Amino acid sequence: MVAMLKALLTLCSLSMALGGTGLYMGPYFRDPQPLNFTVHKNSAAYLPCEVRQLGDKKVSPLACSRELQTRDVSWVRAKKEDSDILTVGQYTFVNDERFSVFKSDDTWTLVIKYVQARDSGVYECQISTEPKMALRFRLNVIVPQVEITGEAEKYVRKGSTAKLECRVSSTVELPDYIFWYRAGQRLLEYDEPRMSISVSRASGDKDKSGEMSVTSVLVIFRAHLEDAGNYTCLPSNLPNSTIRLHVLDGESGLLKLWLEYNIDLWVTIS
Repeated sequence: MVAMLKALLTLCSLSMALGGTGLYMGPYFRDPQPLNFTVHKNSAAYLPCEVRQLGDKKVSPLACSRELQTRDVSWVRAKKEDSDILTVGQYTFVNDERFSVFKSDDTWTLVIKYVQARDSGVYECQISTEPKMALRFRLNVIVPQVEITGEAEKYVRKGSTAKLECRVSSTVELPDYIFWYRAGQRLLEYDEPRMSISVSRASGDKDKSGEMSVTSVLVIFRAHLEDAGNYTCLPSNLPNSTIRLHVLDGESGLLKLWLEYNIDLWVTIS
């Protein structure tokens, strides 16, 4: 034990003579750590920056110097012409309540609530050293797309099959569920024997950008006139999409539709 202390004192003396601070080697960013984040519009973004040995005495209790310089970690929005200081330490400097910083152990997490498309870009986690140390993070904000494919109005003949496809795309997380509604009432297969609802996750694998997609299909067999109305596709935590279904009663229905709307029935009728 004595020999170890002598060796430590010798190392300290040599380090101090060279202008160092003993065993304390200065702050550094943990490597590796994630640098790219993709979130949905209107969700919350969390950008964690982990810094080791910032300068707190607790970081290196065996440091030779009695006190270590305390440094700050800052978050900056990097731009081509100029940069905006967002936070310094645990204080927020930007006049935008959506921005804040959360510190836990060696991690300073930049929090952006209700992210918008304009928040996409590069953010720098900086350490107040000389020269400055900085680590760049990229934030991508995407807008999930929910769409019932085809026209806003769909026409089918009475007794035929109606097929409605709802596609959810540009999402970084698949919805927990996709519900179908008609005139505000949720459709359940066991209540509707002429209907089937299926979900295809064949395209639910992440592509190179990290985005995913999934499709829900509602099929109505032997369509009745009372099946007409507004149908809404509602995925969890995402916007909905609505289509209007028309059920035409034979040739008389087709003629009436043509006289009232003068539309191209060859294109719209399935």
